[in-house]
Amino acid sequence: MISLRGPAVAIALGLVLGGCASNTHTVHAAHDFVPRAVVEVERYEVRLGERKLALLLQLEIRDHDGPLRFWRVVTADGSWVGHATQQGRFSRRVPFRDDEDDLGIWPMAQGVARLLSVEGPVQLHQLPVAAPASAGKSN
Repeated sequence: MISLRGPAVAIALGLVLGGCASNTHTVHAAHDFVPRAVVEVERYEVRLGERKLALLLQLEIRDHDGPLRFWRVVTADGSWVGHATQQGRFSRRVPFRDDEDDLGIWPMAQGVARLLSVEGPVQLHQLPVAAPASAGKSN
């Protein structure tokens, strides 16, 4: 006679039910794995008095579900300092980590100043948007 009690039954049931659960998968559309174009929409020079600190770039991911816009703060040497959402949530980039440090929601100039770790108000001066690398080139 076989006993239906004890750890052996629990293990067997776990294996059977676990096997059933592992057969499920998420179906992705083909466009989920296609690279998306990222374009610069706006560009600002960030200044503290007469000193140029960084660039503030508004970028747009051209997604099939609609454009996704965000802001990136870049130092003069090209290092990414952090990002901001359209809603004003700022995050500081941390090298060698997948996530960023959340700084909270701020008006643009204050959030940029926090990202750059400067005291006092920064000024944002709009600049012309850089032309795409392929513009003006002929094949």
